[in-house]
Amino acid sequence: MNITPSNVTPDGASPDPYKIPLATAKEWINNWLNFDLNQAKITPKEMKAFAVKKQDLQALSNLAPDSNWIRMYIGLEQRADGTYQPHLVMVNAEGPDQVDAKTRLDIKDLIDYDPTTETDEYFVNDYTKVCPPFCDPDSELNN
Repeated sequence: MNITPSNVTPDGASPDPYKIPLATAKEWINNWLNFDLNQAKITPKEMKAFAVKKQDLQALSNLAPDSNWIRMYIGLEQRADGTYQPHLVMVNAEGPDQVDAKTRLDIKDLIDYDPTTETDEYFVNDYTKVCPPFCDPDSELNN
């Protein structure tokens, strides 16, 4: 599998502002999975949808040209004031083209992370713009 390191831009130089450390992504995803709705500081109206630029999805796909899936995780970033900012964290994945009950667990995330290095120098992707405020006021899905 050919995977381009996801912490650099296509020109191979400057860091990509859409990349977040793997540890941050794990924290956000755990915030979502362990979210206590009884003590919520976020409402469903604050996470109606996500907008992602098509070119960003294409750039993500180009990081692992042999992959055939993109997996999206929901994450919540806890802010200093105790509120949460929703995110859609994305990674390339590979697995069978046709998924059924037997093969549904065979889709594997492609995260170029080596835990033996003891450094958090690998990244996952957060291209999302959450709705609100990035909403289409005229959309039938937004009313």
